[in-house]
Amino acid sequence: MNNKELLFKGLKYSIGAIPLMFLGPILIHNAFMNKHTNWHYLVLGVGIFICITAVSFMFKGIKIIMKSLFDGNEN
Repeated sequence: MNNKELLFKGLKYSIGAIPLMFLGPILIHNAFMNKHTNWHYLVLGVGIFICITAVSFMFKGIKIIMKSLFDGNEN
């Protein structure tokens, strides 16, 4: 894989994490606003999982972008 392909792969991960960064906190807020329902813990768990996924996708995307920019050609 060349550097340009790695850069685009890293950007895909980073761009994919952006909607999750908004969706996770919205779900967590919704869970805390609806504590009186039985679905509170399920929605809270899903929100926390989405937040963790967003952070990991962003970390992986930045890691791949840095690899494409600074590793140079290994051939």
